[in-house]
Amino acid sequence: MSASKKNSASSSFYDKAVRYVFDTDAVGDRSSEDIYLLGLKHDGFRGSESSSDNTHGAQAQWPPKFFSHFRTIIWCTYRVNLTSKIQDGTRQFSGDAGWGCMIRTAQSLLANTLLVAHVGREWRRAPSTQTRSSFFFSSPNNTHRRDTSSTSASSEGTAERTKHMTYVRLISWFMDSPDAPFGIHRLCLAGRDLGTPVGTWFGPAVAANAIKTLVQAFPACGLGVSLAVDGGLYESTVFEASHSVYAQSSASWGDRPVLLLLGLRLGLDNVNPIYYSTIKELFTFPQSVGISGGRPSSSYYFVGAQGDGLIYLDPHHPRPALAIRPPLNIADLAPTELEVHAASYSPSEFDSYHCEKVHKMPISGLDPSMLLGFLVHSEEDWKDFRCRVLALPRTIFSIANEPPSWPSVDLDDDDDLLAVESLSSSSSEDLSSRVLAPRAVSSALGLETNMESNAAYEPQTPSHTNNQDLAQAGGKGRGRLSFSVEGLRSKLRTFGRSRSSERGLDS
Repeated sequence: MSASKKNSASSSFYDKAVRYVFDTDAVGDRSSEDIYLLGLKHDGFRGSESSSDNTHGAQAQWPPKFFSHFRTIIWCTYRVNLTSKIQDGTRQFSGDAGWGCMIRTAQSLLANTLLVAHVGREWRRAPSTQTRSSFFFSSPNNTHRRDTSSTSASSEGTAERTKHMTYVRLISWFMDSPDAPFGIHRLCLAGRDLGTPVGTWFGPAVAANAIKTLVQAFPACGLGVSLAVDGGLYESTVFEASHSVYAQSSASWGDRPVLLLLGLRLGLDNVNPIYYSTIKELFTFPQSVGISGGRPSSSYYFVGAQGDGLIYLDPHHPRPALAIRPPLNIADLAPTELEVHAASYSPSEFDSYHCEKVHKMPISGLDPSMLLGFLVHSEEDWKDFRCRVLALPRTIFSIANEPPSWPSVDLDDDDDLLAVESLSSSSSEDLSSRVLAPRAVSSALGLETNMESNAAYEPQTPSHTNNQDLAQAGGKGRGRLSFSVEGLRSKLRTFGRSRSSERGLDS
């Protein structure tokens, strides 16, 4: 390792150690700049404000409306002492500390997506000082008292209780039980089926595919999922995801919102600075549900931006496991039964899914590998999202109406070999290294492509990087790219057929 790399690694370790010991990221800087938190704009610090009457110290540095929103965000963390261990063959795991941070940030992203979809972006959680009963039967904003003589107050109270029950139901989906549809057990097994053994760190692509697998297996959540392919989103696949499994269509919007997941890699060792403004802009999107990943050797859940800082939730805080209590299938409970079930949990147990301490780090500390999430509710919302993407300072992913369709041509073995052989001149380089040279391949085939990586296995990289960008980045923006085998084979067949035609004309 070179001296510069050693110094960089030492500096990074030192910075992380200082942050952990002194918790410097949790110190409010009293910035007056606007704060964007999961698509909502909040005023910055105004001097005379504090986050709440019951908050002291660092948290008094944050505006109250922002802080109320922040403490409502669902926060999934490491859990220990699982009642039901995670089984993987002969191995058993009683917790996920040390390897489950990407799983937990993926859970956080999905949980807040469902919270926005079913409860609303404006809903706020009740103060944590309430008793067990009042926690579930009062307004989350504590803005009114229950008054049986007031019809409006009664209807408002009913609406708030309904939202509380929906919130309780959502939290139960992420509890630490094999029965929880989005719990650690099922996410681990979904990752194993995608090639990531239980007990190992998820990458953004595995996390995205695991989320899609579990959402499709649990249609009661009322959500569709659409993954970016080769750095791009396609309207037809997004529209298909908006329909229930029994009514597929790509011509119009369906009956449910869609979670868009995009795995990106915006540099090699660090995020290229030319993308800073674009990343911050993403949090202003009303469709934003945050970013999972983006931290060297670990994963955070990034939920907002203020100035050049990113606001995040840290999953690296082990807490006692919280399992679903009987009855397990609460999706079928009547509202009154659900209220009784909800009261079986203490407020402190639900508090463990929320954070009262705001952390902010400089955007320069962001890792280039990340998973972006956006929630689109309707066709109009999708159009708004497309317009916002087009207006970004830098293009980091693309949107098109339809995925590309490559012609299927049957060739004999000689033609296949001819196509591969023509990609480069004779050398001792093996076939695999030639296949994994996408720029050279696309040039040899006379094709232009936005494919940057295999969506099922690697994070995506920006599909448009001009020479000026590369010059500013000192060459760091190039990254390593790869083609999916099927896409490459289709191109090779097409190229081989064209060579066959040329030989026929020459003869």
